[in-house]
Amino acid sequence: MRKAGCILLAALLTACTLTPDWEPGVSQTLAQARAERISGLSYALSFEIPDTLDAPCKGAATLAFDLKGRGPLLLDFRPGAEAVHGLTVNGEILEAEVRDEHILLPARALRRGTNEVTVRFTPDDAPLNRHDGFLYSLLVPERARTLFPCFDQPDLKARFSLELDIPAGWTAVSNGPVAEERTEGTRKQVRFSPSGLVSTYLFAFVAGKWERSDFDRNGSPIAIYHRETDPAKRAQLPEIHRQIVHALDWMEDFTGIPMPFGKYDCVLVPGFQFGGMEHPGVILYNASRTFLSEAPTDTERLYRTELISHETAHLWFGDAVTMRWFDDVWTKEVFANYFAARITEPLFPETDFRLRNFQYFNIPAYAEDRTAGTHPVRQRLDNLKDAGLVYGNIVYDKAPVVMRMLADTLGTEAFQAGMREYLETYLYRNATWPELIDILDRHTAADLKAWSHRWVEEAGMPHYTAGTELPNLSALGYGYYEMSEGLVKKALHAVLELDNPHERLSTLANLYENMLHGNVPADRMTECLDTLLRTEKEPLIASAALGYLDDLWHRQPARTETLLHDLARNPSVPGQIRLSAFRKLVHFHADAGTDGELFSIWRHQAPYPGLVITAEDYTMMAFELAIRRPQDLETLRNVQRTRIDNPDRQARFDFVFPSVHPEQAVRDSVFQALLRAENRHTEPWAEDCLRFLNHPLRQAEALSYIVPALDILPEIQRTGDIFFPKNWVVCLLSGHDSPEAANRVKTWLAAHPDCPPLLRNKVLQAADRLLR
Repeated sequence: MRKAGCILLAALLTACTLTPDWEPGVSQTLAQARAERISGLSYALSFEIPDTLDAPCKGAATLAFDLKGRGPLLLDFRPGAEAVHGLTVNGEILEAEVRDEHILLPARALRRGTNEVTVRFTPDDAPLNRHDGFLYSLLVPERARTLFPCFDQPDLKARFSLELDIPAGWTAVSNGPVAEERTEGTRKQVRFSPSGLVSTYLFAFVAGKWERSDFDRNGSPIAIYHRETDPAKRAQLPEIHRQIVHALDWMEDFTGIPMPFGKYDCVLVPGFQFGGMEHPGVILYNASRTFLSEAPTDTERLYRTELISHETAHLWFGDAVTMRWFDDVWTKEVFANYFAARITEPLFPETDFRLRNFQYFNIPAYAEDRTAGTHPVRQRLDNLKDAGLVYGNIVYDKAPVVMRMLADTLGTEAFQAGMREYLETYLYRNATWPELIDILDRHTAADLKAWSHRWVEEAGMPHYTAGTELPNLSALGYGYYEMSEGLVKKALHAVLELDNPHERLSTLANLYENMLHGNVPADRMTECLDTLLRTEKEPLIASAALGYLDDLWHRQPARTETLLHDLARNPSVPGQIRLSAFRKLVHFHADAGTDGELFSIWRHQAPYPGLVITAEDYTMMAFELAIRRPQDLETLRNVQRTRIDNPDRQARFDFVFPSVHPEQAVRDSVFQALLRAENRHTEPWAEDCLRFLNHPLRQAEALSYIVPALDILPEIQRTGDIFFPKNWVVCLLSGHDSPEAANRVKTWLAAHPDCPPLLRNKVLQAADRLLR
């Protein structure tokens, strides 16, 4: 009886394991179960890319893997049953069972040991980012499953082979090097060698009409692909290459590990939705962030170097060593940002990087951490379908502040030794934050677990009560320092008198945070900024002060506009500060006299004496002036369009211009179009449109957009890339300041109590100023 009972129990348990866990997305439970059973994974992928955008692509995928135990497997594939055209498992042709974004691999067709699965399919267009003349795949964080059937989780790394069938005039690049290329008539076949061992979100390919510029590093080739037509911008390619080489040299020296994956090609993509993306062997950069304008500010120059350094650092932190689950995605981003700052320092010896880091990290982190939508650095994530929502200022900006604290706690040598041990231990594998802390704990007497709980696991901005002296003058602290009335008066005077720039910027930030908490009257804050900006010579402090004016314009528009106008016209103001003030004046101005001046500047391309503005500035002026000068609409559109000679920039101008049309019916039609996913294809263009539709000067007419735009947030999340949900809400709400707009947001939040917390946080973050 006992033996029979054991057999029966074993049978029941086996039956339970044969029931697949159907659930949309990729649950952590599913991912953990698959990671325990699957090893030795590889993909052989092929895609046929048609000549025209209206024709669908075709794909085939063959997965090979070793399998432990019995039971079915779920293969991830979001496009659905109608996109699956054939399934073969270990030589057996099967009728595919597809539901809840998965394809069932039945237990009877699988076997212990080696398995091979082939699927023919139609990929979703969204992750291919198809444009006229080019496309690029972008699969972070869990969009690989929208492009091809796969086990879409970061801890099932694989080698990827790829074959592309593309138009004959196109060029292609992927993670691995080109192994073979042949042209037959109007088509070209390109076969790539297998990639290194990477997670699915890091697989990528680019195809289209690209120009290739060849460079090298110590004899190893580096190719930069681009579509730029401006000779002045193309002349920047050697500098871009120099900065890539510098970043690679620095990272190799710090880590003691040669560049992982052995291939560094990059593509400068027009209209790219991120600053960059770190696919090993085919790093993508936003073309407008890497090709600088004819008069770049120091901030723009710094940003480009930090961007290149950030994506290059990812080759070690994120690509070679990858988080096990996307709750630790912040670890790859914090290391990339932390090391990007250190890599950049030697190239800008004139820059005060303690000041830069406070302006670049602390201030943006405060903007999110002070809101009701704040969250811990390390967030809970039950399903990868929500992974895109964990990104934000706390991951990119607060986390580097925290990492600097950690590095300072360990000291230079111990921190470097710990990082090297971490990389050597987990190279080409996956790791968690606690596993890193375990390693670093061996290099210090400090209690890192307690430190980690406070700064990584707990949410919110630390709240300190300042005494009688100005707080955080070193600019090394992080938090809200509440000041008494007497200390506020002292700080308002001191911020204009302090010689030390760290003390000046930190005090300015403390004053602004205290204003938001009601301790500093808005008119006193505006008066302070007015006085400071008229004399400030440090661009980083001026940049922070000008950023605060975005908020204060909504409180005191006339005074803010007068200040911006005076700064933009004054030749004695440093050039970078003048240019930043001019750009804000173009956006915010309401005075008729100023409008006439700006129209004359645009029409004759004759800026204020001594002020150098760029081609992109003239394009933005055309958009802004069209909002204010309906009588000149056709002139603004036609003249500006003829000034743009790059076809990609022309396409962007044509897409965005209807959003500034004077007729409400036209703008309403633009908004209705944005509610359809196919019209949000190029996300930066869609963001431009939504921002102009909700321009501060048209906010009353845009009230009707608020609720419908919030209603489609789940779809924005489902169809958009990682930064799009937050950017969508920011573009929707940043131009509004009325009680009616605030009430519409509050009503929407109250009517949607079941809105997923990660998504709700994005609304609360973007609406913070409006709801205060």
